[in-house]
Amino acid sequence: LSTAMIAPINAITEINPFVLEDAKQLDKQYMNTHQLAGKLHCIPVLLKDNVDTYDMTSTSGSFALLGNQPVKDAFLVSQLRKAGAILLGKGTMDEFASGLSGISSRSGRTGNAYNPSQNPGGSSSGPAAAVSANFVMIGIGTDNSGSVRVPAAFNGIVGLRPTMGLISRSGIFPRGNIDGIAGPLTRTVADLATVLDVVAQPDPGDKTTLNMQRPATYTAFLNANGLQGKRIGIIRRAGKFDPYKSMPKEVQAEIEKAVAKMQELGATVVLEVNLPAFNNDRKLNEAGEVQDVNEYLDTYPATRRNFRDICESDRTRTFGSVNDCLQFMKKLPKRNSERHTEVLELLANNRQYVEKMMETEHLDALMMPIASTGVATYDDFKVNTWQAPVSSNAGLPSLSFNIGYINQMPVGIELIGKAYSENTLIEMAYAYEKHAPPRLKPILPVSNPFTASLSIAGMNNLFTLLGARTYQYVLKNGTREDLTAENFRRIAADTLSKFAEKNENIQQPVAIQQQEI
Repeated sequence: LSTAMIAPINAITEINPFVLEDAKQLDKQYMNTHQLAGKLHCIPVLLKDNVDTYDMTSTSGSFALLGNQPVKDAFLVSQLRKAGAILLGKGTMDEFASGLSGISSRSGRTGNAYNPSQNPGGSSSGPAAAVSANFVMIGIGTDNSGSVRVPAAFNGIVGLRPTMGLISRSGIFPRGNIDGIAGPLTRTVADLATVLDVVAQPDPGDKTTLNMQRPATYTAFLNANGLQGKRIGIIRRAGKFDPYKSMPKEVQAEIEKAVAKMQELGATVVLEVNLPAFNNDRKLNEAGEVQDVNEYLDTYPATRRNFRDICESDRTRTFGSVNDCLQFMKKLPKRNSERHTEVLELLANNRQYVEKMMETEHLDALMMPIASTGVATYDDFKVNTWQAPVSSNAGLPSLSFNIGYINQMPVGIELIGKAYSENTLIEMAYAYEKHAPPRLKPILPVSNPFTASLSIAGMNNLFTLLGARTYQYVLKNGTREDLTAENFRRIAADTLSKFAEKNENIQQPVAIQQQEI
């Protein structure tokens, strides 16, 4: 956070109060045993704020769930701890994972690591921006309509939406449970493969993760020649949607350059693949959600008793007013209802359709730009993972990675594979990455002396105050569009000043300039 003439990145909702002690314990363990705790020994991780931990709150990006404290870790979090990871904290997100722009009543607005006034993507905004800005090495997000892949692309990093069932959903706030799944965010494909080894484990508490083949290690597929002999099909149409519609010429040129590089590295590229019978409908993917959320909130002494309690708290505008929220609840199809069965059939039919086409054409992967604008945009209708949800609406894996820059802003694409072909996607993306130009470093503000002097508790109080003031001043009676980068910069500057006045023993905040790191 800063009071400079730029919006803050604001990627964190809460810093783990035990993070320093956890790091000391890992250091002590190594000194005593000369053995690493696991593959992620002392590696800092930022979790999306809808992933449970016993030592931090889980608010799913909502002021309505402020102070909500789970009593145990999500299964994937327990795997991270076993591997020696250090949980730095929770990352900002679109409230209740509803959005593609990183805006919430819990934390306000998140900024893009390459330009804080631009869209960081969502809903896993904070973990992606934090990884890109070098705050942490690993982010954990969740993905329904592109919530891992979009922020990965907009922030110039790597993001994976796995095959449904590869990673446990136990201990994750269950919005859109039909197609929602956790996925890693990293700066390199090699880091992603290492994280996947840790979190892609069978969980007895999530039956969808059982009885499936997983490689001994995904790092075995870090092959610099991994594009040799691969066949990639470029999706030109999914249903009636064209992912390249109105695409700027400079973006087309970047994609053509990436395709040429893949061909140079031994891939065969089929330039036009059409999926005319693919069903893009996303209207029913929230079926059963009310029951899922109610059951989740009943597993520990949660801040809110149920979905209705969230609506009636009057601390969220994701679903509109209190009455709008209650009507939203009422209209949602129930679990195991006819509409719920319809959406499960839709996903199964899409999956069969896509995989059959890939088998017929002997394709290893399908390729699609993350956004028709190429770079970060606030226009949701330009985001292809939502408009043409090939991966989401078929439960198939997709890997998002950077292919270049336009005006110093990243351009991302996704490779979509058959079920459980994460190893193949990793192999291809790694080969491309190894032969691509170096990653362009983001330009970030320098540290603010005021916030740098605060304790962890002080920073967490500041994060909470900033979110509450943003909700009060803008979101409660306005819209997400009203929370512009400039409006949020002013709210952040005012919040910092008032917070400093109440902490006279702490240095006042000062304006700072941008600096390359």
